[in-house]
Amino acid sequence: MKENIDTYTQVILGTVVKDNTLLIYPAGFTIDTILEVLISYFHKKDDFKKIALVLNKTETWDQISSIRESFQDGILNHIISTQSVEKRKRLYDDSQVIALTPQLLKNDILRQVVSPKDFHVLLFFDAHLSKGKQASVQLMEIFRKNDILIRNIGFTKYIFQDTDSLIEVCDNLLITKIEYIEPSILPSSNSFSARENVITVPINKEMYNFCLETNRYIREYQTFLKAKGVDKPLAVRKDFRNFVQSLKAKCDFDEQQVLIRKAIELINFISIKELVEASGPKAALEYMNKLRKREEENKNQTEKKISSFARTPVFEEVYENLIVLSKSTIHPKFKRIEQLITQMKNKLNYKKFYIIANHRSILKQLPKYLDEIGLRSKILPRSQSKERSKLKQIFDSGEIDVIIASHYVKTKADSIIFFNTPTKYETFLESRNNQSKIYFLITHRSQEERVFHKYRNLEKSAGKIVKDEKVQQKLVQNQQVIFNKNVEEKMNSRTKAFVNLAKSLSEGRKIQFEQESTHQEEDDKKAIYIQFLANCSYQEAISISSLLEKRSIKHVNQLSIKELIEIFPQERAQIIFNNLEGRKNLVPN
Repeated sequence: MKENIDTYTQVILGTVVKDNTLLIYPAGFTIDTILEVLISYFHKKDDFKKIALVLNKTETWDQISSIRESFQDGILNHIISTQSVEKRKRLYDDSQVIALTPQLLKNDILRQVVSPKDFHVLLFFDAHLSKGKQASVQLMEIFRKNDILIRNIGFTKYIFQDTDSLIEVCDNLLITKIEYIEPSILPSSNSFSARENVITVPINKEMYNFCLETNRYIREYQTFLKAKGVDKPLAVRKDFRNFVQSLKAKCDFDEQQVLIRKAIELINFISIKELVEASGPKAALEYMNKLRKREEENKNQTEKKISSFARTPVFEEVYENLIVLSKSTIHPKFKRIEQLITQMKNKLNYKKFYIIANHRSILKQLPKYLDEIGLRSKILPRSQSKERSKLKQIFDSGEIDVIIASHYVKTKADSIIFFNTPTKYETFLESRNNQSKIYFLITHRSQEERVFHKYRNLEKSAGKIVKDEKVQQKLVQNQQVIFNKNVEEKMNSRTKAFVNLAKSLSEGRKIQFEQESTHQEEDDKKAIYIQFLANCSYQEAISISSLLEKRSIKHVNQLSIKELIEIFPQERAQIIFNNLEGRKNLVPN
């Protein structure tokens, strides 16, 4: 299996070094080798310009910082916003490879701390986030406005769920190729299946009766909206804005307000039911308290009152029922966690557990519940802080048994228990990187069960999305944009060189650089002339000029292929040599 991964890596590198590529790889696939080879390749290709590792997530640096050991000191540096402007400017000047967030790079370009012309390659991590008004999109816009065609390579473990999102990312990063790595090539793909455990938990009778009654309200609203011409009432919350726009096109103002109010009430009933099913009555009660608080804050805004669920009589009825329910019962998942942890401690000798829950009410209830069964637990702060780092150290040392969090953070836990299906597919993927035993507690026949199975099926459909006709059309369009831009740049470069040459000849002057008044003017004219003869970039012409001086060669037509190979890759040297051979008659004796 190792050979398969090595083969994939070679294939990927063959594509990435030639085209703007989006690499979609599964959790557990390491890209360290790819990064090291790419950075070395682009650094050698043009060591006059810089490579930027664009970190859409600040924590990505912790995952890729190990590659720094593969390079000499000073080549790769991490720049952060807390550094002074002077220090950042010094790091920009001294480094060939820079890791930083797109927001910081964008701001430093606008402040003129660094120039966009200093870069020739951008490597985007978590490239799926390059959508909408994200900083990485604004960064690319700066390069476009400065008419700079830069090489872009994107990396992501995210499996795109629809073609529109993938097309948007490809458009923003000017992607021309997509490499999708099947999870089946990983040696860990089978071991992950062995580590993943799904426990289906049925709700108790009290919660079932509440959900049954809530379903009655949902059906009533659904029937009402269908009678008013709304085709799929249950899908309204997925795209509420378009729903409102569609009403404006076919309903008068009063009818619009009635339908919007009914749709909002339907959405809230669905949310309450799903919260009770997945997390218990206290989670739903906290949700309703937020609605009530928001209503009080907006009570002076008439336009908010029109569609306020918290002002309806049915809100109070449901609210009172939830209070009664929350006092009489808790979600059966609490009892299942107790049984699960006890079983792992006794049979598997596990000592450290990491519980992830989606809702704050669960986070509040779990420590007290775990303390009652003799387990020491703490809630992990969401934001980076000294308290969070200290808590992780305490957990790793074994002083506490359980860490409780609302998000996934890589830790040294024996077991990870998801109280709910993760709200984000990324969290579901990230958990696979951990070698701990993983448990998902899923409410039987609930929305979170459907979401969980959707996550599992996404990888199966990912290949189809990548091969979608619309996606392929966007890649071809981007290829055409890059081709046209390259042709335009080459024409501009050759035209400029020819105009300078013609101007010199028309004035009756031989192009003899040693007779010019200043050394700088001499070098410029010499480089422009070489650029025209060799059909190369200005920087390449400067390198050839330096080689002529170093070898004490009087005329450029006297250069051999061996001498050109000293400063260029063999393939490029051969092209330049052929160009010079074809234009020997233009070289003055």
